[in-house]
Amino acid sequence: MAGHGASLLLLLGLMPAFLLAVRINSKGREVLYLAKGDSVKLGCPYILEPEDNGPQGVGIEWIQTTPERTGPENVFLSYHDHHVNYGSGSGLQDRVAFVQNDPSQYDASIHLADLQVSDTGTYKCRVKKNTVAVHEVIVTVQEKPAIPQCWTEGELIEGSSILLRCYSRGGTSPFAYHWTKLSDGYGGAHLPSGTIQGRSPGDLLIHSLSVVHTGVYQCRVTNRVGYSVCQLNLSLAPRGRQAGIIVGSILGSLLLLSLLGLLIWALICRYRRKECQRTCSDCRSSTGGTMTRACNVCAHHSYSPHGISYMQCQHGDGDERAAALMCNEGIRHQVTCPAL
Repeated sequence: MAGHGASLLLLLGLMPAFLLAVRINSKGREVLYLAKGDSVKLGCPYILEPEDNGPQGVGIEWIQTTPERTGPENVFLSYHDHHVNYGSGSGLQDRVAFVQNDPSQYDASIHLADLQVSDTGTYKCRVKKNTVAVHEVIVTVQEKPAIPQCWTEGELIEGSSILLRCYSRGGTSPFAYHWTKLSDGYGGAHLPSGTIQGRSPGDLLIHSLSVVHTGVYQCRVTNRVGYSVCQLNLSLAPRGRQAGIIVGSILGSLLLLSLLGLLIWALICRYRRKECQRTCSDCRSSTGGTMTRACNVCAHHSYSPHGISYMQCQHGDGDERAAALMCNEGIRHQVTCPAL
């Protein structure tokens, strides 16, 4: 029994040696996602055990570690013997400060302003006296989504299908897009029936557009550090305008078909005219030169019995001669022309 009591007394005597003289009141490693341009407080409150009360002062160091930086530790802020020292080379010296004027009063927290993407890294708070305590904060700085653009594709007439589109051109991806239909232009509401997600993340497809779908729609683009929004007002075209759009579409189609028909007719006429001129030349050659003058007018007759093509050539002096060419088994013959 006496031996057991002696062991207990020895353990109680050695216990102070096992106690941490400095202890940081924080729950393990912190992970923060912050937006570019924001400010943040990196906490590092600490306590001193009674056994550590001694003449030696408290030493505090803040260290930044980034993937790009190698080599010695980058101590960008420190405190010792009632003096605050700012490091160099990190770009933080003009944007960082201790929260407390006297960090030795159990709070080594710092305030970091105007965050930049290059500030991403691991920040260590190291408090030293007889022993050392360390607290880590992993900081990731990203850009908020840029203000998106909202627009519609399709005709805003009743019964049609339209596409609401939303796209943000800046910020740190990945983005999440979310459409809502505002109630009277204010709070969010559920999307009406007939709306489905489009192929792209920022698309909202509306089938069978009706009065139910009219109103203000808001697209919200978010990432880990923030969000931005855009809005558009969806309204149906007036009925008179709808009728005008339909009539205009029909008239436009008819006009296009008419122009196409005129073009085809002109090409056919041009082809017939060239064919007629060629045949007229053959006619002069086949008559032994009796038709010595050039034809002023050359035209096919619509009447063409038995595969015989008639043509009339009118000479400048008013004399009319006619010739008929009959094609039989690929051989061209001169025959007597019928009376015209």
